[in-house]
Amino acid sequence: MFLYNLGIHAFKLGLQLASPFNPKAKLWVEGRKNWEENLKSKVSSLQLEQAVWFHCASLGEFEQGRPVIEKLKKEYPQQKVVLTFFSPSGYEIQKDYPYADLVTYLPADTVSHAHAFLSILKPKLAIFVKYEFWLNYLFELDKKHIPTFLISTVIKKHQSFFKWYGGNFRKALKTYHTIYTQDVYSIKLLRVLKVSTGVLTGDTRFDRVLQICSAPKQIKEIEEFAKDSFVIVAGSSWQKDEDYLIESYVALKQKHPQLKLIIAPHEIDKKNIDRLRNLLSKNKLAYHLFSDNPPSYTDSILVVNAIGFLSSIYQYGTVALIGGGFADGIHNILEPTVYGLPVLFGPNYHKFNEAFEVIDLNAGFVINDANELTKQLSVFMEDKNVLAESSRLAKNYVLKNSGATNKIVDGLREFL
Repeated sequence: MFLYNLGIHAFKLGLQLASPFNPKAKLWVEGRKNWEENLKSKVSSLQLEQAVWFHCASLGEFEQGRPVIEKLKKEYPQQKVVLTFFSPSGYEIQKDYPYADLVTYLPADTVSHAHAFLSILKPKLAIFVKYEFWLNYLFELDKKHIPTFLISTVIKKHQSFFKWYGGNFRKALKTYHTIYTQDVYSIKLLRVLKVSTGVLTGDTRFDRVLQICSAPKQIKEIEEFAKDSFVIVAGSSWQKDEDYLIESYVALKQKHPQLKLIIAPHEIDKKNIDRLRNLLSKNKLAYHLFSDNPPSYTDSILVVNAIGFLSSIYQYGTVALIGGGFADGIHNILEPTVYGLPVLFGPNYHKFNEAFEVIDLNAGFVINDANELTKQLSVFMEDKNVLAESSRLAKNYVLKNSGATNKIVDGLREFL
């Protein structure tokens, strides 16, 4: 614990030193200034004692916790909810989230912060999402006998629990009242660690994408753009994804004039959008920027240079190319599959169980270069039966794996 606490303090100091030069570090530091006084004031004014406390690392974990928060609030409307984030990317986007009575940053995981935070908030129970193992908070929750839960988690052999230095992390696992896991393998690994509180529920992200799919944003301009076309949606694309996609598009367009692209880059800052525009111009391809918002789109390529639309844009697609497979790892493949879109992605997918599963179902396809992408798209464009079957399998995959939210909330009822 001495080394762990030393690491936490070193991390804090590093962010403070970086904050004048790094916008994210600045947000992290500024968001935690005077946190104790601010929390006391808000707990008092909003009567937040005995709230249900949800903690998410960032935006991805929030999307997993969100269905549970919203079902809980729907069934127990008087129950107060406090939502904390570790990262600015989660907090800044969701700080006005309407289903939480308070959204704030989680103070750094020091002994004094954990004691002060929990002494002020006095939560009824604590719910951590996926990979949150803050030792001082967990041990303080245990000391105060506050029921604590971990939801939508995946336990893997490379994690700290299985390392020689992982003794305190193994102890922390045992502080959870219940650990709700995404898969059976996680239950087996918990048993290896002599943790018997694992319960298989599945992944709440399936419920979340079904929720989005049930009432997506209707974007008339994109609906008109996609009408009677074979539309590839490149979601959260990186440079290599775009390079291969454009090369494939050029190879296919003449034979398949109905082919259209919607490209939603992972980064939409001016520098990255300019790079993408240069790539399109270099290939002499006409395109349109989503932010220009005309009444209709006449070009065959649309660049989405805005956030908050991608999960709804997939409804207008035929297939999806998921970004990140040639970089740090693929992005969300459930958002398109819920609409019945077969998904294509690069070779870096091995951290994601759902990628293996859609591959096995023939609803997901790995591509290593532009040539492979062209071949797979040609199959879909030239054989409607193959496309229809992959589409059906993609949609059914999400439906069959839904229901985790109900199981988790059912398990929480006795504490609410």
